[in-house]
Order: sequence, then structure tokens, then C-alpha cells
Amino acid sequence: MEAARYLASIDWVGAVVVATALVAIGLVLLRFLLATTSEVGHMIPGAGEAAGRALLDARGELPIDSWVCRNCRSVNTPHSTHCYRGCGLREDLAEPLPRDRTLIAQGANGGRNLLGPPQ
Repeated sequence: MEAARYLASIDWVGAVVVATALVAIGLVLLRFLLATTSEVGHMIPGAGEAAGRALLDARGELPIDSWVCRNCRSVNTPHSTHCYRGCGLREDLAEPLPRDRTLIAQGANGGRNLLGPPQ
């Protein structure tokens, strides 16, 4: 009897209106966020790459068994079967990662400056 009285006391029309308004606002906000995220990503070229490199630099060391692509000199993870820049398969392009980090790159403000061998 208490449950029936409680359910009868709820303003169901008002609850449906509030729920519908919240869902509509959420969908508009979601659409706005989806649209602006890609636009901001295009306005700041290299932001994702810089963030990834900053994370690698923060870790202090590259994963063991990482490999370097012979074509583009990118450092790839040990589990990747192809170069992440699309150069080709690991079997064809892989070179072992030098253990001396200064031969690979030096971190500077989230970026990497290729040093190459000393001259």
C-alpha cells in the first residue's frame, strides 16, 4: 500500500520532461565536444605526437626490444608488426634499438632532436 501511494505521488510527466531535457542537452554537448576535438587537433599539428613523446621522455627509457624503422627512423614498440608511419613490415625494416639514448634522440620540450652519430 505504501509503495502504491509513493508511486502515485510522483509527477511522472514532470520527470519525463526533465529526463528528456537532460538527454537533449547531453546529446548537444556530446556533438559539440566531438566537433571541437577534431578541429582543435587540426589547429595544433603535432600535438598528439608531442604528447606521446613527452610521455616516453617522462618514463625515462624506451621499452626493451623496441625497434627502429630503416626508412623513417621512427622508434616502434616491441609488439608492433609494422612501422606506425606505414613504411612496411617489421621483418623488412627493423633495426635494433641502440642502447645509448643520445644516439636516438634528445628530449627538448616534449620534442626530439635527432642527434645521429658524433662527428
